[in-house]
This record gives sequence, C-alpha cells and structure tokens, in this order.
Amino acid sequence: MLAAVDEARVLVNLDRTKPLDLDVQYVFVDKNKSAVDHLRKVLIDRGYGSQIGTSIHLFHQDFVSAFPSVMEVVKRHTPRAPTALFFLDQYGYKEVPATLIQTVFRELPHSEIVLTFHVSSFATYTNDEFVQHIGSTLAIDIRGALGGQSIEDIKDSDADWRRFIQGALYQALVTKCGARFFTPFFIRAEGAGHGEYWLVHLSQHHRAQDVMKQVHWQHQNHFVHYGGAGLNMLAPQMMGFRQEFTGGFQFDDVARHQTNVALTEQLGEYIFAQGRPMKIGELFASTCNTSPATAGMYKEICGHAGR
Repeated sequence: MLAAVDEARVLVNLDRTKPLDLDVQYVFVDKNKSAVDHLRKVLIDRGYGSQIGTSIHLFHQDFVSAFPSVMEVVKRHTPRAPTALFFLDQYGYKEVPATLIQTVFRELPHSEIVLTFHVSSFATYTNDEFVQHIGSTLAIDIRGALGGQSIEDIKDSDADWRRFIQGALYQALVTKCGARFFTPFFIRAEGAGHGEYWLVHLSQHHRAQDVMKQVHWQHQNHFVHYGGAGLNMLAPQMMGFRQEFTGGFQFDDVARHQTNVALTEQLGEYIFAQGRPMKIGELFASTCNTSPATAGMYKEICGHAGR
C-alpha cells in the first residue's frame, strides 16, 4: 500500500513543474501482537521507520476497540472534509462491523470501504438455519432461488457456492451497512476455489463504484463474477444455477460482449419505463448496482443505440 502511494506520487508529478504532494496517513489495526510487531519490523526494514507515529499509526487492538482512535486520526488529518479508504479483512460474515460502517458513512460520507472475506470461512459459518434467518429478515425466497438445494449440497459445487454468497448474502450485507453503492465480485486466487476471496466495495457515490469496476475489467485475470451480464445481475433467477458463463463471468472479451448485448436491450427498456429522457450519469447512478458494466460502457452502448 505504501509502495503504491509512492509510485502514484511519482506518476502524478511526471509532467508538473510545481510538485504535488500526496499527504497520506496510514492506519494499521490488528489484534494479533505478533502481526503488529512483524509489520513494524517490515516497515523499518523498508525505510518507513521514521514515519511510524507520525504518518503511520499502528494499533494493537481489534477494529471495534481501535475505531474511535482511527476516526480521530482521520478527522484530525482532513478536518474540512474527513475522508478515508478502509480495507477491512473479515474472517467471516458474522464479523462484519455493520454499525461501525454505518458510522463511517454518516461521519465520513466521502469515504470508501473495501471488505474482503475468505470464501472458506463462509463454508464454516453458513448453514441452513442461517439461510432461513437471512431469507426471513429480508423477505426474499432464497430457498426458491437455490432450486430446493440444501446449503451442504451447494457447498459441494464451488461455482454454486459462490453464486449463493454473491446473490444472497450481499443483500443483507449492504442493507446492514447502509451503503448506497457497492460491487460484490470475487478475487480469484491461484489454484482451486478455497483460495478465493469475496471483495465487497462500499461507497456513497456512483463515481467511486465506477472506478472499482474499472479495476475489475482492467485486471480481468484476477476477478470473477457469478451472476448475470446485464441489469439485475444478482436477481434470484441469476442465483438459480442456470448460469450462462462456465466458470463465472471473468471480465474478459466474452463477458464484455455479453454485457453489451444484454444492456443494449435492457437500458432502452429501462429508459422507456421511466417515461422521460435521462442523462447517462443519472442512468448509470440509478442502475449501476445491478450491472457489472462501467460508466464508459454505458456511454458506448447508448451512443450506438442513438445512431
């Protein structure tokens, strides 16, 4: 992370006569003392030791306990418009600090949050009782969408298991966290499925969501999606294991073509249903949570449709 900012600092100043300084504060939180001690050593070994305590803050606490101090660092550093990018590595679904995420969006509305979940941790935690609870709470028929299969049956198939995670659990997660915009795709690790992570990006602005989608399309070999190609990509029918993409939607040329075909028809129907003209920005903001497409793809599709 620090190296990425150092690289960005060089890139943004390549053609500038007056250097632009990226004034970034870093906060690292871990309840494991050994992990914090190791991080401290790595930072020192890589030349960042002098920044510890000034622009780099280390907390040997769990996130909930450290949260007030983290918020204080953010507000002190950016008092006019407090903003931060949070990376929260969760062990399992039940560990999500939803109330704290709501606080972040309320007090730091321009912030973004990235949650990562190790897929195998869901397998340990999720059972039929949990599915019934989620379905009742959200008034959605997860059972019907799963085609009558049990959770244990679904776990036997890597692709089906990921479709369940992406198509059912995201609704509860986003509702609890109060995010207006999100992306719910997967990071694909090397080798077989249990190395995958579910990456959920939460924000309060569609432009932030669009940038994250651009990353998915740019680094297509590392991301995968188990829903549909057009609007309503995570609708119940997309969870029903009638999947058009063998191995998932891989943000490649095949996926791009399928998305273009689907949205060419669906966006026209959506605009017609509104009964009035729509600007592309408004169209994207009102539908982007339901589609894997970027704002640029929307513009391209609408441009072709208007000819």
